[in-house]
Amino acid sequence: MNMGLMDYRYTITLQRNQLDHGGTIFTYHHIDCKQSQSWAVKLHRTNTSSPKLIAPGVTHYEFEVQLQPDLPPTIEGKRGWFHYRFKAFMQRDFPFRNMAVKQLVWVYSSSLRAGQHELAQEADLARIYKQVVWSDILPVTCSLPSTSVLYQGQVVPLTVRIDPFLENSIHKGQELIVMSALVKLKQYTTLRDPSKLGNTQKEKKEVIVLPVMEGWPVTSQGFERIVNIELPGARKLAASIDSVPVTKTHTLKLIMMIRTPLIGEKEAKELRVEMGVTITSPRPEHIKGIAPEYSSLPPPYLIDSEDGDEDNDDDVMPPDYRRSSTSQSEFQSDAKTSSGL
Repeated sequence: MNMGLMDYRYTITLQRNQLDHGGTIFTYHHIDCKQSQSWAVKLHRTNTSSPKLIAPGVTHYEFEVQLQPDLPPTIEGKRGWFHYRFKAFMQRDFPFRNMAVKQLVWVYSSSLRAGQHELAQEADLARIYKQVVWSDILPVTCSLPSTSVLYQGQVVPLTVRIDPFLENSIHKGQELIVMSALVKLKQYTTLRDPSKLGNTQKEKKEVIVLPVMEGWPVTSQGFERIVNIELPGARKLAASIDSVPVTKTHTLKLIMMIRTPLIGEKEAKELRVEMGVTITSPRPEHIKGIAPEYSSLPPPYLIDSEDGDEDNDDDVMPPDYRRSSTSQSEFQSDAKTSSGL
């Protein structure tokens, strides 16, 4: 076989499925090609004494690709899902049968794009807080750390501050008793079909339900307390995103049952504070303030240097083809475990 230039191309496909609940159940399945790229790859013989056999199952070739930054994340839910399928194939002049490898992949998406982290920090240098006056008599403030975005897997300190009753309250000077408290994080998802105007599906789920029953002081002077909230990782908690096919938003809620010594337990009142938050994936380049730009050029070839010379990039060449007794690994089985939207 003549070893010359070979056309190489990969595609990343988004498969979308959605259910409409009504008199009849309607299901549609839609596939979009979200990313595609092709270029010529120069092949090298690994054994010059005999022709190199290139065929499915016996050829191994390493490469890197960079996903476009606007890809929505993978979704597994009751009313719809997004699946991504990675397909890489080589086109041969002779024989004319192409070689292809397909695999499902799970895509994690960050709500922060390149260069947006610094802008968000500049726009919100103070603490994120929500201040309300309960029933016009009790000031309550909930605040989060001095950052505009929360990260998956992050331990977030929620500061709850309750001031004394105002002068216009009949409870002025009385002690405030917190009977129970609950911290919730809710995730709201909207799925849209761009080909059908007005065809949307909405769903919500409770990502965090954290009871905080003890440790509340009983005082008439007001108090401040910090409640640590451990955010889940990906799949259970998705990143916030606003795109055409999917929108995800998050709301952090504090629900308390309070009373005073003059109010019985059965007459306890509900105090509720809700604040919108933005969740993103813990991408190191965002934490460092450095994010690579998307490139349409062929991916770089990386070769590990045995002598530790990292500065010599002149000899970097595409890796040679070699026989492999193992085929492409299958998509992990737990990636299709339904976790809700």
